[in-house]
Amino acid sequence: MECLVNAINQVMHPTNNGVGLNPDELIMKQSFLSCLLVLLGTILGFSNSTVASVQFKTQEVAQNEYSTKKLYNLWLSSTQDSASIPDFMLSLPEQHIIESIKNDNKNVMVTYFSLGSVETDYFMLSGGPDFYGLRFKQLGNTNLYFCTQKIPNDAMFIYGINEFKFSGKGLEQGVVKTSMEHVYDGAVIAPNAKLSPYVKAISSVLAGKLIDVNLSSKYMNENRKVSLYLPANYQVDLHHNLVILFDGRNYSATADAGELWKGWTPTPTILDNLIAEKEIEPTIALMVWNQGNRSDDLINDNMADFIALELIPWARRLYKIHPNPAKVIVSGSSRGGFAAANAALKYSNLIGGVLSQSGSFYYTMQEEQNWPIYPEFEGKLIIDYKKSPKLPIRFYLSVGLYDLGIGRVGANRQLKDILELKGYDVEHREYNGGHSHVNWRHDLSKGLIYLLGK
Repeated sequence: MECLVNAINQVMHPTNNGVGLNPDELIMKQSFLSCLLVLLGTILGFSNSTVASVQFKTQEVAQNEYSTKKLYNLWLSSTQDSASIPDFMLSLPEQHIIESIKNDNKNVMVTYFSLGSVETDYFMLSGGPDFYGLRFKQLGNTNLYFCTQKIPNDAMFIYGINEFKFSGKGLEQGVVKTSMEHVYDGAVIAPNAKLSPYVKAISSVLAGKLIDVNLSSKYMNENRKVSLYLPANYQVDLHHNLVILFDGRNYSATADAGELWKGWTPTPTILDNLIAEKEIEPTIALMVWNQGNRSDDLINDNMADFIALELIPWARRLYKIHPNPAKVIVSGSSRGGFAAANAALKYSNLIGGVLSQSGSFYYTMQEEQNWPIYPEFEGKLIIDYKKSPKLPIRFYLSVGLYDLGIGRVGANRQLKDILELKGYDVEHREYNGGHSHVNWRHDLSKGLIYLLGK
């Protein structure tokens, strides 16, 4: 009896170093064990109840190992139909599913999937609340691998899957050749994620105009590409807000720019909708494209000079920008958040608002740089704002709780505390998300309304 259970457990828990059998081999092995069970039961005089007990034990082990209903049913179907796993994977729009959790209305369960091969050692997930990643498990002796992750029901983040492989080459010399391949990217949008109503184009809303221009910059020592947004029905005699955004290629995207996990935010569409809904006054936007090394571009005082002494004056010469600096804001994500806060600090007489999304405020701009995950030194801007007298700047700071832990979340909290102690007007928002445009595109309108709203 014990050996039969052990044989069945071998199907459940393969000892082949992660190399899955192909479906035909799996069915053959499982059919053989089933026949063996019946044959031995007959030879040894096992009763039907004994055989049923063994089968029940198998199912009990499976239910413990594959803890969600979907996983258990997948395992069960894989023992009966070799096509069930490939058919299931083909049915998925993305390589994950989201399921409710019994008696838990605050969280949901995400299960991620990936298909392996004879070279697969294991898969790892990056993304979401598990900072160090999650290792996949193999489903029985199939080539399907999975991992599960409990997340808040309003979470929203991107994820990636990496496959770690090994090869038999070199074994005669006692060497196992290994490699890693990034095999998938996706986005998780939990059922109650706070999606912005402004990111989609609305047929009844007139679209503004987007124009690419090149400006010669003395401070950057090169020509700079900028995407200019003019609102629909632009009125030359009306004062306009001015919004300057970094990462212009990403932030000048259309509302249907690509897959959700990719790096795009439809700022023109967001502005169209906000202006049409009268959430903000008519606004002009200048989206500054990256050129060359992004860190050199943004973690750089020359960029602040370019924004304040060249770009803003250029806009004021050509368009009717509101004379009040409070109506001029600079916005950026990650390093762009640093650049926005740095420009406002240097030129608060010209810039009255900072919209920072996941700002990288751990940068020191010194030889001793921080490792972002565990920063050792205080960031430059944190020190500078601490030393500076209060300036006429308003702040919108947002950051995802799954974003580098103390490096990003902690630095944003520290800057927020310093600003509030000095009497600044600060809106600080944290959300169940990470470091990506899937979060930033839904957050941007909140910052624009806070800083420029009526």
